[in-house]
Amino acid sequence: MNTKLTALLTAIAVLGTSTAAQAGRHDDGIEYAEVVDARPIYRDVRVTVPREECRDERVVYDDGYRGGRNNGGVGAVLGAVVGGVVGNRFGQGSGRAIATAAGAVVGASAGASIGRNNGGGYREPSYGYEERCTTVQDSRYEQRVDGYDVRYRYHGRIYDTRLPYDPGDRIAVEVNVRPASY
Repeated sequence: MNTKLTALLTAIAVLGTSTAAQAGRHDDGIEYAEVVDARPIYRDVRVTVPREECRDERVVYDDGYRGGRNNGGVGAVLGAVVGGVVGNRFGQGSGRAIATAAGAVVGASAGASIGRNNGGGYREPSYGYEERCTTVQDSRYEQRVDGYDVRYRYHGRIYDTRLPYDPGDRIAVEVNVRPASY
């Protein structure tokens, strides 16, 4: 082949690929356009954050309140009677009086103790403080980016679009060239 023709075809091929490369053209119809402006689109979002709120609360501890009156006195009287009867049975002569009195004293003490502990009497409640916690929901609003309004330039013309991301300095555009219909 003629060397001049070969050189000419090579120059045309290099020039064609160089122009396509400068325009960012690909064989699949994708080219790149210069991004002129990209503005974020914000929306207000309600954010709820749980937190624990604690306080000290006064509480009553049940120390055996059973209602009614203190039966320690009734128990003492009954215990004295029973103790006196038992002591009277075991003594003889002048010892009988001493055994009866001793039985009454021991019986009264035992009866009072039994009456307080088992007789259904009243005991003073005790008080204290316990920490009580509840979960509280704190709400606030914050702005979040919902997308971007993008303005780009392709072959001297300005175009606008909305994207879910920031495209950076350039944006891929799909180019579809078809013959004009007549």
